[in-house]
Amino acid sequence: MTVVDIRNAVTDSNVELIEISEDTIYYAEEKTEEGHYNLFLLKYDRASKTERILSSFFLKDPTMVLHFFSFQSDILAVMENGGSCAGILRVDKETGKEKNREEIHFVGNFADCKALDESRVVFYTSENELHKKLFEDYKKLSGFNRIAYLFDLEEGRYYYIRDKRICNLSSDKLITYDLNGQTQLLVLEPYGSEEEKEHCYRNRRWLGDHVCDNVWVCPLIDFVVAVGTDETHLPLELLLSAGTQGMVRYAGMDEENLYFRAKYFPNNDQRVCAVSRQTGKKAVAAELNLKEGEEPAGFFIETSAARIYRVTEHEDSYEIDGVLNSSVRGQYSKELGQFVSCVEDRFLVAKYVISDEKDSFVFYSIYDIETKKQQSYECRCAVKGNTVVLY
Repeated sequence: MTVVDIRNAVTDSNVELIEISEDTIYYAEEKTEEGHYNLFLLKYDRASKTERILSSFFLKDPTMVLHFFSFQSDILAVMENGGSCAGILRVDKETGKEKNREEIHFVGNFADCKALDESRVVFYTSENELHKKLFEDYKKLSGFNRIAYLFDLEEGRYYYIRDKRICNLSSDKLITYDLNGQTQLLVLEPYGSEEEKEHCYRNRRWLGDHVCDNVWVCPLIDFVVAVGTDETHLPLELLLSAGTQGMVRYAGMDEENLYFRAKYFPNNDQRVCAVSRQTGKKAVAAELNLKEGEEPAGFFIETSAARIYRVTEHEDSYEIDGVLNSSVRGQYSKELGQFVSCVEDRFLVAKYVISDEKDSFVFYSIYDIETKKQQSYECRCAVKGNTVVLY
């Protein structure tokens, strides 16, 4: 395990982690200097343990919220303050050179966004006072509460997305991955929350058996072409579906498979389904059911790492057992807080929050199962592979 500490102990600033790789860590730092609000993009070299500023920008609006997306060669930053426009900045990850700077104006106020690749961003907007009449007309025609756009940085223009499967989603339901050098778009279309889906099962007598969770997939280039030609039904291929009696939810991916948690409500059976990225072949990867006589326990899904753990609560400790892509078996004190992750099947990471009416303090602890030693830090924390980043 490697612990990388990029906390700035000297300057009061806001740090946002962008990417953790084997060689480098990219992050952004927002701080005020001499009354000016500045954004710095930084690159940390893990071998030399040194950082350098890639780029720096002066931000006129201190209320600006920044959304970062990292790709093979570029970092994209979307800048918005919840209004009817947003800025897009594209920076080269090696040289720090600014490749694009665009300002896009919307109908409605910014609600959400997701970069699909280095040059294409999906935006969602919601109703505002300025465009209230336009939104009312739009809702009558489409039935949608939000407008979805695809903005192309290379063309400097945006296209309306008209497929209801995309317009009804939040940006975290759009996931991209590589397949033989071609970017694929995974579209998660669950029916509401897990509680809402189970409510539909209990009330299926009135709601029927056609309340579905769907998972779609499509080559990104096909999606882009179809949006650009104003198609109302995009070429999405159905990968998985669960009707009123069941549920399917995304659980992460690795180099070989996409993982989904599937539940069948009539007998409460819950499993993890693996779908091969290459062939689309489906298989059961793990069962998430407690056997007769086993202690009560819950299951923790670490979606970013495609790992699943069983968490058993004891009087003064939590017991962690690996279920999918992990063989860890260990215990740690409840005093360290809620389980977050496990590194190398040995180091357990836990989070503890202390808060009152005014302040909130977040602590992360790393507990070594073998040596029984722990280290605690007041900071934010991210885990990827065998790396823990403190920031």
